[in-house]
Amino acid sequence: MKPSLEIILLFFFAILSSAFAENSRSKPNVILVMVDDLGWSDIRGNGSTFHETPHLDIMAEEGAFFTDAYAASPVCTPTRASILTGKYPSRINMSFISGTSGAQGDGYKLLAPKPKGNIAYEETTLAEALQQHGYKTVHIGKWHMQNHTERGKAHFPQKHGFDLNIAGFKMGQPGSYYFPYKSERHPGTNVPGLEDGKEGDYLTDVLTDRAIKFIEQNREHPFFMNFWFYTVHTPIQPKKSKMAKYQAKAKSLGFPSQNKDGIPVWQSFARKQQDSPAYACMVESMDENIGRILKTLKSQDLEKDTLVIFFSDNGGLSTGSGLNMPTSSQPLRAGKAWLYEGGIRVPLIIKFPGHIPPGTKISEPVISTDLYPTILDFLNLPLQPKQHLDGLSLKSLIAGGVDLKREAIHFHFPHYHHINTMGPSGAIRQGDYKLIEVFETGELELYNLREDMEENHNLVDKIPTLAMQMRKDLKKWRLQSNAQLNQKNPNYDPDLDFRKK
Repeated sequence: MKPSLEIILLFFFAILSSAFAENSRSKPNVILVMVDDLGWSDIRGNGSTFHETPHLDIMAEEGAFFTDAYAASPVCTPTRASILTGKYPSRINMSFISGTSGAQGDGYKLLAPKPKGNIAYEETTLAEALQQHGYKTVHIGKWHMQNHTERGKAHFPQKHGFDLNIAGFKMGQPGSYYFPYKSERHPGTNVPGLEDGKEGDYLTDVLTDRAIKFIEQNREHPFFMNFWFYTVHTPIQPKKSKMAKYQAKAKSLGFPSQNKDGIPVWQSFARKQQDSPAYACMVESMDENIGRILKTLKSQDLEKDTLVIFFSDNGGLSTGSGLNMPTSSQPLRAGKAWLYEGGIRVPLIIKFPGHIPPGTKISEPVISTDLYPTILDFLNLPLQPKQHLDGLSLKSLIAGGVDLKREAIHFHFPHYHHINTMGPSGAIRQGDYKLIEVFETGELELYNLREDMEENHNLVDKIPTLAMQMRKDLKKWRLQSNAQLNQKNPNYDPDLDFRKK
């Protein structure tokens, strides 16, 4: 008896569907986890003894741990843009926060350039590149890449390659970490899209709940999850259930309840040590929820099929006019909003079982623009060098220890920030050496980071030829990357200098 045409067609389509499902599943998934304002020193892998990050410890043991990874900027929006475009913030004129120029007025010697607050539509973002290859894309958490002055959703995640957006909007911090995630004082920071919660819900947990749900619902289809936590950014609001533990820990270590001094950095002060129970709670909640994500990948049989990246958008909030900033960047100098190591060196861990040897440790300098081509390369997708032209794939470096042969990495921060008394500045790292240029005065600082990661010993007078060459290279890069420059402020009044406030 011959099978009917209908049976043959059903059999054919069943085979075709099976093949399609197998092909879709054969594409690795990507989860890019980024924490807001998490300092290099905030995790145990980089020496923290007060904070507890056991899940990141395990992730580092199972993957690649980078000791010299950098955010492209000491503040959040530019770094986020650099990740999604593969370009330096200066090249796309996104050098500061959401289209603002920073502090300004008669007390500032320089006028800061006016940056854009949005990624241009002409850019092919990392999410769009993955969409082109059949990936389902979701953004979860902090976005902060729409100009603060714009209304509507013209530059929300959905406009830049994401099929789904969960809790991402133009502002950079939540109104509260507790449901309903709102602030009476700053209603513009009220987090949208999570209205179905209940009293006591904690934002870091709830965002992870949404991430887990997405993974479970899309386990048969390749996905890119851009999971950008709001934590550990202010407001410093820990889970109440964790506070007693860290209060007891601080007491047992003899830490005072209130800092009475700090480490001078220009006219600012850096916190001396990590001893804040509230901040430690937030770090633990972050780590705990990363553990939940990794556990979900195992339970869904997706661990070997998923590239997981852990990163921070800039250094920790450790330095300002007061003595009680949330964290300490020690042994690194300064913190968020500064071009010293404390402001730009950040944690980076990459895990991809079967592709990255466990326990890999890398000390070669890498930067946030490298994530775009690295992801494409690990997924065996074609690179887009005209797009991510300031990034290099780290695949060969991770898998085989092949030197990147990169001449330098660069930083451009032509803005004043209320927690930075250095003012507008630029920096370049070439090998072990790093040069900082202070734009107000032209003053140079040169450090050998292998011997002096604390940046205590300025070598400009000892190696002037190197300093001048690096300054020349930095200036050349600014021209090549279309960096917007400062202008002298014709109304500057030294009696009103911002450092005297």
